[in-house]
Amino acid sequence: MKKLLTAAVTMCAFNVFAQTIDVQVDDDGASVALPNLQVNVRGTKAPQQQPPPDVDAAPAPSQQQPAVRVVGQDTFSIDYSPLGVPANTIKVLSPEGAIAQVWNEGGQLEGSYAVPFNFQGRGNTYYRFILTLPDGQVVFDRKLEVKQFLGGTLRMKGAKVAVAVAAAPEQPSGVINAADFAALKKAVDDASFSDEKLGVVKTAAEHSSFTVQQVGELVDLMSHSSDKVGVVEVLNKRIVDRKNGFQLLGHFTFSGDKQKVQALLK
Repeated sequence: MKKLLTAAVTMCAFNVFAQTIDVQVDDDGASVALPNLQVNVRGTKAPQQQPPPDVDAAPAPSQQQPAVRVVGQDTFSIDYSPLGVPANTIKVLSPEGAIAQVWNEGGQLEGSYAVPFNFQGRGNTYYRFILTLPDGQVVFDRKLEVKQFLGGTLRMKGAKVAVAVAAAPEQPSGVINAADFAALKKAVDDASFSDEKLGVVKTAAEHSSFTVQQVGELVDLMSHSSDKVGVVEVLNKRIVDRKNGFQLLGHFTFSGDKQKVQALLK
């Protein structure tokens, strides 16, 4: 800016009749007064920058991990070997047709799979494996280590496979079948918000009936007590074995919620 003003003064020395010289610079506008000379300096303001994005915005809610259980310790075996299975991989062979969920140590869902499947993770890291039969029965829920240089094979012990499958109770006529119910539970579990979870249940209730056991499993998928009661409200008229309704009370903690459920089932 100093060089530009010097140039302006120099020009005035050769033109004594000049009264005003306009100089365009990049700084904020300014006016400099000299004897018999007025130099107007006009600046151009830099465009205002947009404010940075809100870095404190809350992230989208993630899927909630089920309550911790230890199931299948005696009915499953895990074998690690350098042959047959790639390193950093767990191969789940049975029970075929079961639905599997794998959760990492941070509580995030790594993925859902149909048995048999291969899961490749990070070496020397533990993952939680949950295996659920088509009827909704959880047969395995434990943490397994993905080893850096070994592959692991998880399988249900031979004699136990037939027993576990045969033990599945027969569903009354008109009740949602095992495969559809497993898909319904997954859809409810995948929903991010409580109103979305109840919306999935309402949609299913339009076309299907349920047993008390199935209603209880859907209740357990809800986080808030009001939503748990909401499941019973939605499915109340679709329960086929209402005589077993008392079993639902065990899925509630607060006495007030139990009273609401009892009133609904009368």
